[in-house]
Amino acid sequence: MVKDVKDSTNMGRATSVISRSLSSKITRRAVTTASNIENIPRELLVEILSRIAENSFTDIHNAKLSCKDFHEAAEDTYVYRHMSLDSFPVVAWNPLSEKQQTFLTKCKECQNPEIMYRQGVLDYFTGKRPESALGHLQRALNANHIGALYVTCIILLFSGDDELKATGVGLMAGMKKSKYVRKRLKEHRDKLKRMLREMWVENPALRRRPVCCTRQDNHRRKRGWVDIDDDDEDVHCEGCSVDCEIRFLADSLPQWQ
Repeated sequence: MVKDVKDSTNMGRATSVISRSLSSKITRRAVTTASNIENIPRELLVEILSRIAENSFTDIHNAKLSCKDFHEAAEDTYVYRHMSLDSFPVVAWNPLSEKQQTFLTKCKECQNPEIMYRQGVLDYFTGKRPESALGHLQRALNANHIGALYVTCIILLFSGDDELKATGVGLMAGMKKSKYVRKRLKEHRDKLKRMLREMWVENPALRRRPVCCTRQDNHRRKRGWVDIDDDDEDVHCEGCSVDCEIRFLADSLPQWQ
């Protein structure tokens, strides 16, 4: 009986010691983590959070909730400039909440290129403010937004002006000559297609489908038509290559066919 009591007492003491030890380790770990975050230079922390924001709105939102340092750094203008808007529809068919509207307004104030790109697409394809579309896209282009360059090319191609169309052909061909940009073209094609599905396309300029390859030797037909999802690396005729993009857009707009 005495032995059992001693064993019980010893077990209680051991449990108490282990608990204190674990609690001490957890506390030290939390202090160490906080200390490590405080030691990270502000510029580096902002850069890290901007990468998170660029990939996922949800992840940056969770990061802001995790600690005070993250929350303060995530409010930096640089982070909002890189914020992903994939969680927000291009056209808000339902009214946005006050919090959502405030967030988008701040992204606009911070010159987020994605929000400027979206506005340019809306202005042009809905036909409501086509004259302002290039202005918004140019601001997005200044931030190296590849999608803005792609849509700018489309606008030039459908301009109805031969000189502007030639400029569009040259820009589009230049995009396809860059391996880095060419690999991302499908991503931007698909993204534009999704955006067009969310809006009512009414720009009458899109009804006039341009033809960029004017050669009469059927050079491309002899080699077989290249599918738009192909690499385009073997397409030496710039006009044919650009006609692929025009065909993609026409296929995305059945109301204009």
